[in-house]
Amino acid sequence: MDRGDVSVTTDELSREFGTTVALDGVDLDLHDPEILGLAGPNGSGKTTLIRCLLGLLAPTAGTSTINGVASLELGPEERSQIGFMPQREAVYGDLTARENVSFFARLYGLSDRDAAVERALSFVDLTDRADERVRNFSGGMIRRVSLACTVVHDPAVVILDEPTVGLDPELRASMWRGFREWREAGAIVIVSTHYLGEATNCDRVLFLRDGRVLALDTPDAFLQATGTDDLEDAFLELLEGQ
Repeated sequence: MDRGDVSVTTDELSREFGTTVALDGVDLDLHDPEILGLAGPNGSGKTTLIRCLLGLLAPTAGTSTINGVASLELGPEERSQIGFMPQREAVYGDLTARENVSFFARLYGLSDRDAAVERALSFVDLTDRADERVRNFSGGMIRRVSLACTVVHDPAVVILDEPTVGLDPELRASMWRGFREWREAGAIVIVSTHYLGEATNCDRVLFLRDGRVLALDTPDAFLQATGTDDLEDAFLELLEGQ
């Protein structure tokens, strides 16, 4: 896919649910290929930010865009450039892994669907079990099928909400290698995680707390600024400094 210019932006993005402030003036400006980690504890606003970016949730205030198009105005053509993997299962248990991925490839109108499906299955290391029904898979394997469905159309912007939950360390490392390959091919990859240790794989990390941006920088810069050895300790230092 010719990705062209990629970008993800937010400007004073805010979202309230009644009296609860889920996002509070989040600014983001991505105009080059990179892996951005969204990090923070449960309830920090990671999923709300993702839903606003995708136009699945209208903000209370502020704006967001993907590839220059306002999130709430994303149409079929713009969405064909986006891959999204939600936290919850988004695959069909009665279908095989291959049938699930093929279904999503067909939705995107891929011309060489079979080849795209095989590449996606290989990426998540499911080629040998591609013809088994998903309902018989473990939770981790279902995540792998979901990821294959997310990237089968080679999107320019990939947004992953807790993609490595339930995966063993070897497969988790393999996925991060894949994320870096997408970045090198010109994609923006946004990965939310509460595993702060794996956020060191990101080019930059956006720390969220109570819907606010606590800090945005490279992993090395966080470690150097806080004098710590890992990002979990760095995050705690940042919290104490507020």
